[in-house]
Amino acid sequence: MSRNTNIEELQFPVMLKPVYIKKNKYKGLTNYSAVTGIINKKENVFSVVSRNYALILNEEAIVLGKRIFKEMFPESGEDDFIVFNINYPKTRSYCHIDLINENYKLNIWGNEVYVPFIRITNSYNKSRKLGFEIGFVRKVCDNGVIFERELVSLNYFHYNKSVKNIMECINKDMKLKKLKDIEKSFIEYMRNLNEIRIEKKYFTNLTAKIFGLKFNTENVSAKYRRIIEKQKEEFLNIMERLKKKYIGELGENAYGLFNTATAFVNETKFVKCDRYNGYQTKAGKWVREIVRINNNKILEQYLEKNKDYLN
Repeated sequence: MSRNTNIEELQFPVMLKPVYIKKNKYKGLTNYSAVTGIINKKENVFSVVSRNYALILNEEAIVLGKRIFKEMFPESGEDDFIVFNINYPKTRSYCHIDLINENYKLNIWGNEVYVPFIRITNSYNKSRKLGFEIGFVRKVCDNGVIFERELVSLNYFHYNKSVKNIMECINKDMKLKKLKDIEKSFIEYMRNLNEIRIEKKYFTNLTAKIFGLKFNTENVSAKYRRIIEKQKEEFLNIMERLKKKYIGELGENAYGLFNTATAFVNETKFVKCDRYNGYQTKAGKWVREIVRINNNKILEQYLEKNKDYLN
């Protein structure tokens, strides 16, 4: 995947404007406003909101994200952040912004190096809460994962009361969520993955299972069946390419499968914008699941059960 780092695409004028209704004449609604933005000289209406709504610009969300990152990773420098990737729909009504600090590296083993990133989620159409999630990205490629989401995910509704004192809330909530705890857990899981043997023949079906892809053609019209079959063929072709790359590089093990799966998430022609964040989170959940399965000595049963997942 070619990453998009042009943050200017998300920096456009956004404002709250009055809302009017028309009966015999126009009358203003005092308790409501319209969230509008000017993109390519055209004004777009994103949503209608109540008087308690707090407009957070993407630029403001980035400032908050940097402060949160600094709170969690105290050794990172104030001005060391770079935009790693941005993801948004054509309407630009919401976005995910990934920031990394390349000066903060996490060595797993040998040349396997990761850097932490913070994913900032913001919306102007009320479809997403203002959110901040910590993830990790493999240094030699673009594969990222939202890891241990429940420990490092912070979300705030776009209301004055919710966002008024974000940093004060974060300073209070983050006491047990410092870097070393997250680092230790992530490194341990990655090393465990490297020790779990998973043969190449399981990679495609397990990747489909991780993301809940079934390509079911039962009880659908002929037209829709052709669409699904084409999607499945595209998925299989992508998987052949990714398996060749990551098995050759990392071997037939859970770590190789993990990187194959996270690389699949970057296939933007297949994985659309609204699924990107969720898929990376699913990959993170699978890490914990497969380590637990291996520790419980039921790996063979798991592989046998899912070997024909797509059939």
